[in-house]
Amino acid sequence: MKAFLLLILLFAVAFDIVGQTTPVIVELFTSQGCSSCPAANKTLTEILKKAESGRQPVFGLSFHVDYWNYIGWKDPYSQKAFTERQKDYSAKLGLDGIYTPQMIVNGQHEFVGSNKYQIENSIQEGLKKTERYKIEISLRSVSTEILNVSYQLDKDPGNETLSVALVQKSLENAVTKGENKGKKLHHDNVVLFFRAIPLERKSEVDIRMPESGAQHLSVILYVQDTQYHVIAAAMKPLN
Repeated sequence: MKAFLLLILLFAVAFDIVGQTTPVIVELFTSQGCSSCPAANKTLTEILKKAESGRQPVFGLSFHVDYWNYIGWKDPYSQKAFTERQKDYSAKLGLDGIYTPQMIVNGQHEFVGSNKYQIENSIQEGLKKTERYKIEISLRSVSTEILNVSYQLDKDPGNETLSVALVQKSLENAVTKGENKGKKLHHDNVVLFFRAIPLERKSEVDIRMPESGAQHLSVILYVQDTQYHVIAAAMKPLN
């Protein structure tokens, strides 16, 4: 019996199927001006910690939208481009509008960002799927301000889009106005740079580095088909 189990293990290792899981992309649309968002921010942090401890490739991105800025507090991490991205998702998913906190898993499952049950189910479903491409990432500092990100696929692509994001882990700041007045908010994997480009077999993108430097930064690349479904992903820390 022991010999049989050993044979099965060796077979699995030979074909690289032991511990293999498909990366999952979790996108959180949030704002420091939204009173219900801190719970979702915390949920994303918990998801990332659990994935790290379980060695699961779950990559989170915190997109701070700008449509809450008018009520008295301007979210320092917000960008109009992130609001537009959320609008694009809303159209693809057939929703009536946009809201925060919204979480989208693999570009196809959306729900309130603090709904842990739906999040966990969607992540586990995503981990079981088969990746369409393998992505190899290389990083090179062009200067103190510019980071060159090059990538290569294991096969020729179709009509897909590559999303390129620079995220920073563990950001905190005090909020002095708006719905979260008096709170110190914590965020993980805050998106500082984002660009969606046509997917190629091999290409590169230049990213402008934040003034704070390269501490706790990672580059996340993910491939989406015409329906925005995530079909491949990879992440590479800068340090």
